[in-house]
Amino acid sequence: MTTPAGWYPLDGEQRYWDGLRWTEHRAPAALTAYPPAFQTPVVMTDARTNGAEVAIAWILTVLSLGYMLPWAIAATRGKSNSWAVGLVNFLLGWTFIGWVAALVMACTAHQVAVVHHRT
Repeated sequence: MTTPAGWYPLDGEQRYWDGLRWTEHRAPAALTAYPPAFQTPVVMTDARTNGAEVAIAWILTVLSLGYMLPWAIAATRGKSNSWAVGLVNFLLGWTFIGWVAALVMACTAHQVAVVHHRT
């Protein structure tokens, strides 16, 4: 599901969504005295799960006796930076600090891509 380009409320202001990502265009939030009570907020994140990446990540995690666990977690959660997590995990995980850094990257919250109200 793709969200159409346009202005959307985000963090107390209006931000422009170009259909793929947030741009740097900002505007003051529209003033509404009382939002209708029947509107339900819809929050869309940048989570995108790739089944092949998840399978490969977990197979490598099992074969490496848990060494690639941060990448497997990131891939399973659909993190947009899962390949960066895998790279940090692979190259710097042996330092333990690198492994913990990759794990933290894998477990952080998803970025909010779009917030809009559905009536």
